Amino acid sequence: MPGMLINQAKNLLIKIESIWEQGFVSSVTGACTRRLQAVYQAGYISHLLNRNLVGESYAYQLLQKLAGALAKQLKIPELLRMRLPALTYGSVLALAILALLSFFFLPWKLALVAAGAVLLIIGVFYRTEAGVYAAALLLPFVPFKALFGLAVLTLASLIYKITVRPRFRFYLTPLLIPLLLFFVIMFYATVTSVSFWDSASEFLIPVTGLIYLLVIINTFDNRDKLNNLIFCVAAAGLITAGYAIYQYYTGASVVELRKEWVDLTQNPEIKNRAYAVFENPNLLAQYLVLLATLTLGAAFNAVRTGQRLFYAATFALAAFCLVLTWSRGGWLALVAALLIFAVFKNKLVIHLLVIAGIMAYSAMPQAIISRLSTITSLKDTSNAYRLDTWFSAWDLIKTHWETGVGLGRKAFARVYYTHMINSNVVPHSHNLYLQLISEFGILGLAVFCWLFLGIFRLGLKLSAASDAFTRNLNAGVLGALAGFLTHSVVDYFLWYYKLGIFLWLLVAIILVLEKISIRPTIPERNE
Repeated sequence: MPGMLINQAKNLLIKIESIWEQGFVSSVTGACTRRLQAVYQAGYISHLLNRNLVGESYAYQLLQKLAGALAKQLKIPELLRMRLPALTYGSVLALAILALLSFFFLPWKLALVAAGAVLLIIGVFYRTEAGVYAAALLLPFVPFKALFGLAVLTLASLIYKITVRPRFRFYLTPLLIPLLLFFVIMFYATVTSVSFWDSASEFLIPVTGLIYLLVIINTFDNRDKLNNLIFCVAAAGLITAGYAIYQYYTGASVVELRKEWVDLTQNPEIKNRAYAVFENPNLLAQYLVLLATLTLGAAFNAVRTGQRLFYAATFALAAFCLVLTWSRGGWLALVAALLIFAVFKNKLVIHLLVIAGIMAYSAMPQAIISRLSTITSLKDTSNAYRLDTWFSAWDLIKTHWETGVGLGRKAFARVYYTHMINSNVVPHSHNLYLQLISEFGILGLAVFCWLFLGIFRLGLKLSAASDAFTRNLNAGVLGALAGFLTHSVVDYFLWYYKLGIFLWLLVAIILVLEKISIRPTIPERNE
């Protein structure tokens, strides 16, 4: 019985198919289809394809010549042309044509963006490190999605280089153990978060930083590449600081912008705070601390007078702009950063810093002195707000100290409101170390401390290097990291993608210094 039903069903389907074919043949659609088939069979394209005579096409020969000339001008390696001719001769030319056509079909601003994106794609696949340079230049100005996309593109370029270079070796350092373990903990905190999707979106920020870090330590193998990276960071920082200063003197006052940025009863003389392209002055202040200390180390390394003046100007402008942020935590962080820089650079620099500090304090405007005097004042609303937040976060930690509540601000805020003392639901605890325990548990804080203790231990080794380049840049990076850790006592910055990625760039720089200065190059196998 079941067999008969199956046969009947098959016969019915055959009849339906036959009726449909007859109807299609006699329809207008069928007639158009037959006409197109006849034109194709009689056409030149069918002649070329069916007889495998694509190479006889004049259009194909012209495109091949144009692509060959383009490859020659770009100096594309012969190995690349041999392994992936379609990419070399087809994709590059297609991207260039699309970039040109965009100016005819898009508004000129979008066309410029499209052309820049095309050139960037070509440049990154030609030189992987170009993606890192672009990220350093764009870091303060573009949204996170652009930096994440650029990171993925740069990683794809690195993977491609690995496939065409069988002798490629990953650089392994002992610090990779706590580094990767910290990311594993963050991943676990994301998966087990009380707000999974929010945590997953914020997890992409450290992932982006990790991608750049892995690309840097596996593609940077000489000082020139480090110098190029630091130049890009400094150029972006110089523009940012200059814009912040312009904005400070010409923009709206702080009262018109955000009243919570300053307690006017304690600091009535403050009329504005610089913030530039960052969301608030404290975020800009942390960026300037990292920028100033890094460029100070680069200034000592500069060989030419123009380079030295460029880095010195960037340092001076960043320091001046830091004053205009009116961030007390930022000021203290810069002092800590410069002290650590001096310790690792030269003991003589410490004495010079002390003398410069005394002279600066004697010439300091009264407004700055008044602002500094409120650091420990409980009457200051900002200080009282932070104390309440710390006590509330500590109460949360006592309940969730084993595993935390999950990565990210929204996961933290979702649980924080049940522990808060004041009436404000905050996105983070305004303290890096409390935040790490809140999000990842005690193990997260322990691994983070393990990682940065290892970095400073590595810095001690690098401070005894034979070449001044390594010592100067090492002092600049360690000073910047010390400033970050100091400022993080009164604030939390890893949630903000511009600072989170910048931090991992600094870690990558010191790992490259280890690579080129301490650890010998592993000889390649003969294959």
